[in-house]
Amino acid sequence: MNNLDPDFAEARPAVLMAAALHLLSCSAAHGMSSAKARALVQHLNTLAERPDTDPLLARTCDELADVWHRLGNELEARKTEEAAQRRALAERGQHAVLH
Repeated sequence: MNNLDPDFAEARPAVLMAAALHLLSCSAAHGMSSAKARALVQHLNTLAERPDTDPLLARTCDELADVWHRLGNELEARKTEEAAQRRALAERGQHAVLH
């Protein structure tokens, strides 16, 4: 993904890593969200694509970005499905016939 945000591309690797660790900790402590997953993917992709990132760290970040991208998509799909179920229940409740 070579469409990195310029602000992220200019950030020091240590700042990107600190932010990624913070997002991971927040997800562990308070639950994962698709927004946290997207932010984490952005940080990991930026680290993976920087020429000054150690090759092992770059490969790890690239692999983890794929994992978190998939998890974020799964969370978003689950959220959409739950919203549809809530709407369906609400509609059924509105159409109830009282005798």
